[in-house]
Amino acid sequence: MESVEADVSPQLVRSVQATINAVKRVGREFGFLTASEVRDVLGPGNEADALDFSLRYRGQELYPGFVVEPSCGGAGSMRVRPLMQDLKTIADEYSWDGADVVLWMTSPTTWFADGGRPVDHLDQPARVLAAFEDEAGAQW
Repeated sequence: MESVEADVSPQLVRSVQATINAVKRVGREFGFLTASEVRDVLGPGNEADALDFSLRYRGQELYPGFVVEPSCGGAGSMRVRPLMQDLKTIADEYSWDGADVVLWMTSPTTWFADGGRPVDHLDQPARVLAAFEDEAGAQW
């Protein structure tokens, strides 16, 4: 914030701090992988699907642990969740970036009866996709 020449509004400062707090919560709960760790766990050349889902923190691109899951084989020990790839397709359609998807995944929504977060429903990919399509496609 100090590098900005103009005055910075209190609202902008609160917004930036809220985003930092959200990123910290994601890291505490799900852990983060660095870009090199993503390459290691996915295998060479397979990291492209994960690279869209980074959060920037302290000058690094960090990838939440829930973006990947154990693989049944292949070059790496993990794979990008197919759900994340499907979310990326919808996000591209509505001009959302990967960081927005990650923050949406980790935020409570009334779309689920329990008021939970989409990340709490990874075992229900069709419901998560429907919720995201509804959220991303909403017009005000």
